[in-house]
Amino acid sequence: MSDSPQESQQSTSCSEVENPQSQPSTSHQFEFVETPKWSYVKDVKKKWNVVKVFRMLGTREQAIVFAEENCMIPKSKMCNYHKKAMTIVYTSNKTVGSFTCHKCAHACRSRAKVSRAKGTWFDNVKMTMSQIFYLMYAYANKWSYSMTIKEDFTDDKHCLSKPTVCDWFKYCRETVILYQLEKQTFFGKIGGPGKIVQIDETKFAKRKYNKGRHIEGQWVLGMIEDGSEDLRLEVCPNNIRTAEVLVPLIQKHVAEGTTIHINVGEAYDTLKDHNYILKKMTDNFPANPLCMHTQKIEAQWRVVKQFFSKDLYNRENLADFIIEYLWRRYIIINKCDPFEELIKAVKYVYK
Repeated sequence: MSDSPQESQQSTSCSEVENPQSQPSTSHQFEFVETPKWSYVKDVKKKWNVVKVFRMLGTREQAIVFAEENCMIPKSKMCNYHKKAMTIVYTSNKTVGSFTCHKCAHACRSRAKVSRAKGTWFDNVKMTMSQIFYLMYAYANKWSYSMTIKEDFTDDKHCLSKPTVCDWFKYCRETVILYQLEKQTFFGKIGGPGKIVQIDETKFAKRKYNKGRHIEGQWVLGMIEDGSEDLRLEVCPNNIRTAEVLVPLIQKHVAEGTTIHINVGEAYDTLKDHNYILKKMTDNFPANPLCMHTQKIEAQWRVVKQFFSKDLYNRENLADFIIEYLWRRYIIINKCDPFEELIKAVKYVYK
């Protein structure tokens, strides 16, 4: 019998599973899993929206079950003293409860009560589980502070404050940054012998008082391999673009033996001394200007800059927002659910 549509039409999704046979040995693996192409409606319906968050995570019980199913909190714990399974109680912890041993009131209970949230994403949290998941959903979908406060359904009598939303967005961003950096490390460097990597620089700048020429901002180095969507971005430290700064940044992301296409820049000349094949646009212009180009990396800059508010250009943590952009770019390209990807990041960082 012929294969079913589910088996014959496959495409790549963003699920991550462990596969020790095909990947290097590591505690956590990143890999894609095949899903059917034709299930467009099913995939859309499966994605999270604010109504689904309300229906499935609107109560404490629902949120706790969801956290357990996604391994965000432990389901069980053994008493270190009696070596017996501990009981979950909800009197002392407003979020996810505590583990308590009832074997002996005097020998164990006072020192064996442990919060289920200890060492997890929910550690030392004073909010309800529904509010936490709602804020995670708002961050994942890039809501503004005002929209997050306005759409809050978790409490009829109170509303979220802007500092609270700001803090939780910051927690989410920090988690995403750690996750994305680990992901880049796992997948390794781009390029290699016989492959081409385009490199370019741009300045994230704004005009002072919105007048005059662009004088404020930070320089960013971009790298992307031909035939790949794996974009790498690095902020140039102290806006320095010398060979001493740029070459180590390129070595961090680009494998040796790669053919590098650049537009101009004397600082890149020393790449030849580091086992790279360097090709400049000016080398073949005007005789054959189409034989090499940096159009792919140059086309990225407009999209990247649209992601940022100009107020971020001069901030010291611009590098953090650039890493967040790479995480969101991956989600868009692979048509992932932002909320589910944030759950994965939390699970990985708080493993």
